[in-house]
Amino acid sequence: MLVAVSDLLPADSPRLEGENPDHVRLLAESEEEFPPIVVHRPTMRVVDGMHRLRAAVLRGAERVRVLFIDGVDEADLFVLAVEANIAHGLPLTLADRRAAAARIVASKPQFSDRAIAAVIPAGRQRREPGSGSDAVIATC
Repeated sequence: MLVAVSDLLPADSPRLEGENPDHVRLLAESEEEFPPIVVHRPTMRVVDGMHRLRAAVLRGAERVRVLFIDGVDEADLFVLAVEANIAHGLPLTLADRRAAAARIVASKPQFSDRAIAAVIPAGRQRREPGSGSDAVIATC
Protein backbone atom coordinates (compact mmCIF):
# COMPACT_ATOMS: atom_id res chain seq x y z
CA MET A 1 0.00 0.00 0.00
CA LEU A 2 1.28 3.48 -0.85
CA VAL A 3 1.12 6.15 1.84
CA ALA A 4 2.06 9.83 1.73
CA VAL A 5 5.39 10.49 3.42
CA SER A 6 3.78 13.44 5.20
CA ASP A 7 1.31 11.07 6.92
CA LEU A 8 4.08 9.13 8.68
CA LEU A 9 5.49 9.88 12.12
CA PRO A 10 9.15 9.19 12.92
CA ALA A 11 10.12 5.98 14.64
CA ASP A 12 10.79 5.56 18.32
CA SER A 13 14.21 4.40 17.24
CA PRO A 14 16.67 2.32 19.21
CA ARG A 15 19.42 4.38 17.52
CA LEU A 16 20.76 6.91 20.01
CA GLU A 17 22.08 9.13 17.21
CA GLY A 18 19.00 8.78 14.99
CA GLU A 19 19.43 8.13 11.30
CA ASN A 20 22.92 7.96 9.83
CA PRO A 21 23.06 10.58 7.03
CA ASP A 22 25.80 8.71 5.14
CA HIS A 23 23.72 5.52 5.14
CA VAL A 24 20.64 7.46 4.01
CA ARG A 25 22.65 8.97 1.15
CA LEU A 26 23.99 5.55 0.10
CA LEU A 27 20.48 4.14 0.05
CA ALA A 28 19.16 7.10 -1.92
CA GLU A 29 21.92 6.75 -4.51
CA SER A 30 21.27 3.04 -5.00
CA GLU A 31 18.88 1.94 -7.70
CA GLU A 32 17.29 -0.70 -5.49
CA GLU A 33 13.60 -0.71 -4.73
CA PHE A 34 13.21 -0.59 -0.98
CA PRO A 35 11.22 -3.10 1.04
CA PRO A 36 8.04 -1.62 2.53
CA ILE A 37 8.39 0.56 5.60
CA VAL A 38 6.77 -1.04 8.65
CA VAL A 39 4.17 1.29 10.18
CA HIS A 40 1.93 0.99 13.23
CA ARG A 41 -1.46 1.75 11.65
CA PRO A 42 -3.21 3.28 14.72
CA THR A 43 -0.46 5.88 15.27
CA MET A 44 1.10 6.01 11.76
CA ARG A 45 4.47 5.76 13.53
CA VAL A 46 7.30 4.11 11.62
CA VAL A 47 8.42 0.95 13.41
CA ASP A 48 11.11 -0.07 10.92
CA GLY A 49 12.52 1.76 7.93
CA MET A 50 13.52 5.31 8.90
CA HIS A 51 16.71 5.13 6.80
CA ARG A 52 14.66 3.90 3.82
CA LEU A 53 12.04 6.60 4.40
CA ARG A 54 14.67 9.36 4.53
CA ALA A 55 16.32 7.92 1.39
CA ALA A 56 12.98 7.86 -0.44
CA VAL A 57 12.45 11.52 0.47
CA LEU A 58 15.95 12.32 -0.86
CA ARG A 59 14.93 10.60 -4.09
CA GLY A 60 11.93 12.92 -4.27
CA ALA A 61 9.26 10.39 -3.35
CA GLU A 62 6.02 11.77 -1.99
CA ARG A 63 4.57 8.32 -1.29
CA VAL A 64 6.20 5.11 -0.06
CA ARG A 65 5.18 1.48 0.20
CA VAL A 66 4.25 0.49 3.73
CA LEU A 67 3.39 -2.66 5.60
CA PHE A 68 0.91 -1.89 8.36
CA ILE A 69 0.93 -3.67 11.69
CA ASP A 70 -2.15 -3.76 13.87
CA GLY A 71 -3.03 -5.29 17.21
CA VAL A 72 0.27 -4.34 18.83
CA ASP A 73 0.31 -2.35 22.04
CA GLU A 74 2.27 0.90 21.75
CA ALA A 75 4.52 -0.27 24.59
CA ASP A 76 5.61 -3.23 22.44
CA LEU A 77 6.49 -1.12 19.40
CA PHE A 78 9.97 -0.34 20.72
CA VAL A 79 10.70 -4.06 21.17
CA LEU A 80 9.57 -4.67 17.57
CA ALA A 81 11.78 -1.82 16.36
CA VAL A 82 14.81 -3.29 18.15
CA GLU A 83 14.11 -6.76 16.76
CA ALA A 84 13.82 -5.37 13.23
CA ASN A 85 17.02 -3.36 13.53
CA ILE A 86 18.92 -6.37 14.88
CA ALA A 87 17.64 -8.53 12.00
CA HIS A 88 18.70 -6.37 9.04
CA GLY A 89 19.98 -3.03 7.82
CA LEU A 90 22.60 -0.86 9.44
CA PRO A 91 23.74 -2.66 12.62
CA LEU A 92 22.96 -1.11 15.97
CA THR A 93 26.04 0.10 17.84
CA LEU A 94 27.02 -1.41 21.16
CA ALA A 95 25.77 1.76 22.87
CA ASP A 96 22.44 1.46 20.99
CA ARG A 97 22.07 -2.18 22.10
CA ARG A 98 22.92 -1.37 25.71
CA ALA A 99 20.46 1.53 25.84
CA ALA A 100 17.75 -0.58 24.19
CA ALA A 101 18.29 -3.40 26.67
CA ALA A 102 18.11 -0.99 29.61
CA ARG A 103 14.89 0.51 28.25
CA ILE A 104 13.34 -2.92 27.74
CA VAL A 105 14.31 -3.95 31.29
CA ALA A 106 12.66 -0.80 32.63
CA SER A 107 9.50 -1.06 30.52
CA LYS A 108 9.10 -4.82 30.60
CA PRO A 109 10.10 -5.98 34.10
CA GLN A 110 8.30 -9.27 33.43
CA PHE A 111 10.83 -10.11 30.68
CA SER A 112 13.42 -12.61 31.77
CA ASP A 113 17.10 -12.19 30.95
CA ARG A 114 16.62 -14.80 28.22
CA ALA A 115 13.69 -12.90 26.72
CA ILE A 116 15.80 -9.75 26.55
CA ALA A 117 18.71 -11.69 25.07
CA ALA A 118 16.36 -13.06 22.42
CA VAL A 119 15.51 -9.49 21.39
CA ILE A 120 19.11 -8.22 21.66
CA PRO A 121 21.38 -11.26 21.23
CA ALA A 122 24.66 -9.36 21.38
CA GLY A 123 23.48 -6.76 23.86
CA ARG A 124 22.20 -8.66 26.86
CA GLN A 125 21.79 -7.03 30.24
CA ARG A 126 20.82 -8.61 33.51
CA ARG A 127 19.54 -7.49 36.86
CA GLU A 128 21.73 -7.74 39.93
CA PRO A 129 20.05 -10.33 42.18
CA GLY A 130 18.37 -8.79 45.21
CA SER A 131 19.12 -5.21 44.21
CA GLY A 132 15.71 -4.15 42.90
CA SER A 133 14.41 -3.59 39.41
CA ASP A 134 16.46 -0.44 38.76
CA ALA A 135 19.90 -2.04 39.10
CA VAL A 136 21.20 -3.38 35.83
CA ILE A 137 24.55 -4.90 35.00
CA ALA A 138 25.57 -4.61 31.37
CA THR A 139 27.10 -7.78 29.95
CA CYS A 140 27.45 -6.52 26.39
